[in-house]
Amino acid sequence: MAKYRLEEPVDPEVMLVGISSHVNDYRLCWSLNRSLGINLARRRNDIIEPGPRKELHFAVFEHVDDIHNVRWTLVNNHGDDGVLVKEQRQADFFLVVDEQAPISAADLLQQVRGSEFVLTAFPLAYQDLRTGHKLLQ
Repeated sequence: MAKYRLEEPVDPEVMLVGISSHVNDYRLCWSLNRSLGINLARRRNDIIEPGPRKELHFAVFEHVDDIHNVRWTLVNNHGDDGVLVKEQRQADFFLVVDEQAPISAADLLQQVRGSEFVLTAFPLAYQDLRTGHKLLQ
């Protein structure tokens, strides 16, 4: 008889920052690009989730730092008809940064908070989000 062993999936090593902002995603990207020294650009493929009436689309902006092999991703939490991560409704955006980034979590949070158009920013633990896997699509 064959034995099957369930292995728990390994959580990705990322820094996660929730952002509240009153501006459109492209204006926030411009502000974060200036304050963090990165170049976030809109990804061709949005995150698509099934909705009650139609598919929900959530914009994603990415920057890949080839020197440090780090990915920076800004995900819009509020689509036209829904919320991507429902347990964090107060967050308008999520900034997901690989832990290998040449910046500490405290410095990242401070720079994001200092960005223009950011009302507040707060650290989140990826493993505490039940639907955090949606941010990594």
